[in-house]
Amino acid sequence: MITFKKIMQIIGLSVLVTGVAHSPAPAAAASGSTQSAQLPAIHIYLNNSPITTTAGGATLMNGTVMLSLDKLYVSGATISYDEHTRMITINNLLTTGSMKIGSRIATVNGKQITYSAAFQQVNMQLYIPLRFVNDAIGGTMDWNANKREAFISHPNFV
Repeated sequence: MITFKKIMQIIGLSVLVTGVAHSPAPAAAASGSTQSAQLPAIHIYLNNSPITTTAGGATLMNGTVMLSLDKLYVSGATISYDEHTRMITINNLLTTGSMKIGSRIATVNGKQITYSAAFQQVNMQLYIPLRFVNDAIGGTMDWNANKREAFISHPNFV
């Protein structure tokens, strides 16, 4: 028989789940602040072609440009995420990089690199530092702070 206490637990859980479903945008949840409406969007270009994901482009979290993993596509690279180990791996013919959720330390071609932000999950969405993506594909990146644009160049593999 269901007791009053059980009913109240179920109602409380329902309220909690509803609150999570209607929580703030990822950038606001991750950093306490979101990109200002006055600031232009951040644009990322790979060999002069824009990089986007189904979650949109890049976002700024605690001063670090982050990319959503949601259907992220980088020409010439393979991107995989292992839910069991909570590890992302990005590789192409010449480079490979891996980073674990919650860690700012990644391994790129056997060398450990510390980034300004950790690979993280916010509201069921995974975000990785743009600099890690650049390093993992063996790219070179130029950042234009005034225009909020990053230009990544890397070899095209056929």
